[in-house]
Amino acid sequence: MKLKRGLVLLTLLVFTSMRAQDSLLISRHRPGLFWFFDGLRPTKSTDNHKYDRLVFDLTYNDWSGDLKPFQNRWNSIGVNVNFMKDIKFKKTKVFSLGLGLGYGFSSISSEQKFAVQNNIITFSSIQKSNIYDYSSLKTHRFFMPLELRFSTKKWNRWKFAVGGSFGINIAMNQRMIGSGGSKMERTNLRPAASLLNYGLHTRLGYKNFSLFGSYQINSLFNGRGNPDLHLFQLGLSISLF
Repeated sequence: MKLKRGLVLLTLLVFTSMRAQDSLLISRHRPGLFWFFDGLRPTKSTDNHKYDRLVFDLTYNDWSGDLKPFQNRWNSIGVNVNFMKDIKFKKTKVFSLGLGLGYGFSSISSEQKFAVQNNIITFSSIQKSNIYDYSSLKTHRFFMPLELRFSTKKWNRWKFAVGGSFGINIAMNQRMIGSGGSKMERTNLRPAASLLNYGLHTRLGYKNFSLFGSYQINSLFNGRGNPDLHLFQLGLSISLF
């Protein structure tokens, strides 16, 4: 019996020791979904320290400015897809620079109806007695993100990033939704939308998950006489590798 107990204790000690050593072997714990995928070339040792190269931001979207925030519907959702290069600073492993390309889709469901005439936007509240239930404002954009990253050294790390983005808006339209969820009138708002978009963002998280927040500095609509509305997003970032 003592021998069996000794063997069990020895096994536990060996396993614990292996786990402790294994936590230092970053090469065995490549981040994200593609831990065991090397791509078209053999893995370099420096690749084992690179993280957050494909990041999805799942967001709740809202605006601030001429319309109050947090007055919109819960289904104001969107997604950002970030393809980024992680550039480590040579003198330290805790700081890095992330830059790349991205695509963003946002949808804001509200009780505001937008109209455009001669590139001027006007908006009015949707009355419940009318045929419309709510409106859905959708935007599509391409952007270039740039961020400064900080993380602890181990693979199971805490991380923080702050940065900004610059891009172009490629589409903006409004869809009126009737009672029962039926899709009705569609309005193209792109002629009055800002061509460019630029803003700030931040992430705070652990391993492959982070809390995400962003704020668009310039207005959604361009020119004088148009509403001053700034898109902001709150959500969750997921890093696949």
